[in-house]
Amino acid sequence: MVRALPSVLRLGHRQDRDKRMTTHVGLTARAFGSKNMYLPKMDSKVRDTLKDVTKRFGGDFEVKETKNWKRLIKEWNGDVVHLTMYGSDIHEFFSEHDLEEPLMVVGSQKVPSAVYELSDHNVSVGNQPHSEVAALAVFLDRYNDRSIPDRPSGELGILPSREKKRVVDYSKVPSASECFEFARKRNMSPELMEHSIAVLDRALHLQKRHGGDLRLIIAGALLHDIGRTVTHGVEHGVEGSSMIQEKGWSDELRKIVERHIGGGITKEEAKEAGLPSRSYIPETLEEKLICHADNTAGGEERFSDLIKRVKRAGHEESAERMRSLAKEFEEIL
Repeated sequence: MVRALPSVLRLGHRQDRDKRMTTHVGLTARAFGSKNMYLPKMDSKVRDTLKDVTKRFGGDFEVKETKNWKRLIKEWNGDVVHLTMYGSDIHEFFSEHDLEEPLMVVGSQKVPSAVYELSDHNVSVGNQPHSEVAALAVFLDRYNDRSIPDRPSGELGILPSREKKRVVDYSKVPSASECFEFARKRNMSPELMEHSIAVLDRALHLQKRHGGDLRLIIAGALLHDIGRTVTHGVEHGVEGSSMIQEKGWSDELRKIVERHIGGGITKEEAKEAGLPSRSYIPETLEEKLICHADNTAGGEERFSDLIKRVKRAGHEESAERMRSLAKEFEEIL
């Protein structure tokens, strides 16, 4: 269900004491999909901090001043929800109400009684002392059906990872037009370009089902075989990786290009093939997705033939890794 973007009214902000807490109210509101945070009196430091975060991490979020908060509540074209310890139970609330264009009201000091009277709903997020940040986060999590709304990406992107920090600088990820221009300058053949576009089409289909960073996937699909403008041997992944590095593009993209061959290449296999001694096994979702898209861009029958050719060449383990990727993406079992 697509829900209207909520806004937040932050009451009780004290400029000499509450900058950090109010900033965190704004960060929470933004992270959970809010479009605005209203302050009865503008705090330029809070505003500038949140503006910088929005610029770097994307989306639309704005801190606005409202000198008459009572009028804002009275004239709000939607539901006004006051989050408090003393309201109706949050569990029952969401089973009974479907909110329209909500304005979430949170305070810091003692909230004026007028807030209770003017709000459409007073909702208790637990009846124990807690912060306005916690109340807002819990309520918006329920409002969003326990999901985080997608936002347009900004200058930086944080990608999911269980093992390490993955931060992508999008200024170093080429656009589709930049990829095509680079391929043209490298004299990529029409046949190879046609294959890259087929891999892109397959990768976009997989991305819709399995997720992954769209910018990296588009660039990875279009440039995964850029090394074939130098050689069609197994080393074309390494050659392409070097080209990406020379361009100063993202290391995440470089690894996608380097690790896309077959089902990946182990360190031992790389040594036997005369490649630099390191692992070329795809690890991230984007690396695996492009690897699998490359293997299956020709359809199920060609994928089966590819597996047979790899096995006939004596690369049983590689064929098994290709099958494993297929099972992971639940496309070809």
